[in-house]
Amino acid sequence: MVYPPSGNGRELNREMLSAALRAENISEGVDEALLNDLPNQRDCYFNLRMVARGIKPVDGKDGYVEELFPRKTEREYTINDHNQVDYTALNLVRNVDKGDVICRITPPTEGHPGKTVRGEPIPAKSGKKADIPKGRNTALSEDGLSLIATMSGHVQFTGRYFEIRTVLEISGDVDFSTGNLNHLGDIHIHGDVRSGFTVRAMGNVTVDGVVEDTSVEASGDLIVRGGVQGNGKAVLRSHQNIYAQYLESCSVYAKGELHSDCVISCDVYCDGLVEVTTGRGSIIGGRILAGGPVRAGSVGARSEIRTEITLGGHPCEDVERDEVLRELQSMERDWENTERQPDSPAKQKRMADLRLKTAISRMKLEK
Repeated sequence: MVYPPSGNGRELNREMLSAALRAENISEGVDEALLNDLPNQRDCYFNLRMVARGIKPVDGKDGYVEELFPRKTEREYTINDHNQVDYTALNLVRNVDKGDVICRITPPTEGHPGKTVRGEPIPAKSGKKADIPKGRNTALSEDGLSLIATMSGHVQFTGRYFEIRTVLEISGDVDFSTGNLNHLGDIHIHGDVRSGFTVRAMGNVTVDGVVEDTSVEASGDLIVRGGVQGNGKAVLRSHQNIYAQYLESCSVYAKGELHSDCVISCDVYCDGLVEVTTGRGSIIGGRILAGGPVRAGSVGARSEIRTEITLGGHPCEDVERDEVLRELQSMERDWENTERQPDSPAKQKRMADLRLKTAISRMKLEK
C-alpha cells in the first residue's frame, strides 16, 4: 500500500518502489509491469496491490498398486434348468502362467520445492513408495513397475500379499497309481478318489469325480463335483467352504459354508451356513450342527428316519477341542506306561517325544 506525500514530499515514482522492495529483500516473483505502471495510476494511493508472489511448493504423489486380480473370489454358482448347481463352473482357481503380471506398480513422484518472495526455498514432500503385496513365487520386474508370477500356478491373496500356489494335476483317479496325496498348493483331481487313499492340500482341492470312503482335507475350499459315497467312513475337512453334488454316509467338517444338492445320513459340523436348496434339496437322516443358518428344501423323510439339526456355537471348534482332549488323555496313559519301564535310551527318547507332543497339544487346547 502506498501512502500519498505530505508537505513538500515528492509524488510516487518507480525508484521509490524499487527501494522499498530492496529494503525488505523481496526479489522473487516481482510484478515489474505493475510497478512500472503504478506511479501513473490515479488510484495509486491507499489501495492494496500484489506486487510479488512466491512459488508454492508441490508435494510429490504417493505410489500405488493396481491389482489385476481380485483379493476375494466371488463364489457364485449357476443353477441349470433342472434346479441343480453346476459345480464345474465355480471357477475358484485362477490360473496364471510364468511371467504373467499380477499387479501394476506406479512409483511415487518427487516434490517440487517452492520459494518465498525473498527467494528463500520452501521444501516439498516427496511421495511415499507403495506397499507391494509380494508373496511366494512372485517377483518385481526389472523396471520395478510390475509384480509378476515366477512360476505357473494358482494366484491367491493371503490377506497381506499375493502368492502363486502350485496346482498338482491328477489326470485320472487317486488310487495305487498315485498313492496318498499331500501337497503344499492346490490339487485338481480329474477322476475319483478311491477307497483307502487320503488327499491333503494347503490350498484348494477340486475333485471332478466321486469321493469314496476315504479322507480329503483342504486348507482352502473343497469341491467335489461328482459327490461323496462314504459308506460311513469318508471324512471331508475344509478350513473354508465345501461344495459337493451330494453327500452320503460321511463326516463333514467345514469352517466356512457347506453347499450341496442332497445330504443323506451324514454327520455335518459347519461353523457357517448350510445350504441344501438346489436339486433334491433334501437333508435326510444324520446330524447337522451349524453355527449359521440351515436352509433346505426338505428335512427328514416319510420313512421317519431320525434327522437332527442343532444351531449355534462353533461346531468345528468344539470337535477339534474334543479331539485334542482325547489326544492328551492318550498321551498321559502312554506317559504312565512308559515311566514303569526300565531305564534305557529307548525310554528316554520315548519320554522326550511324549513331552514335546504333550506341549504342542496343550498349546492347541489353549488356542
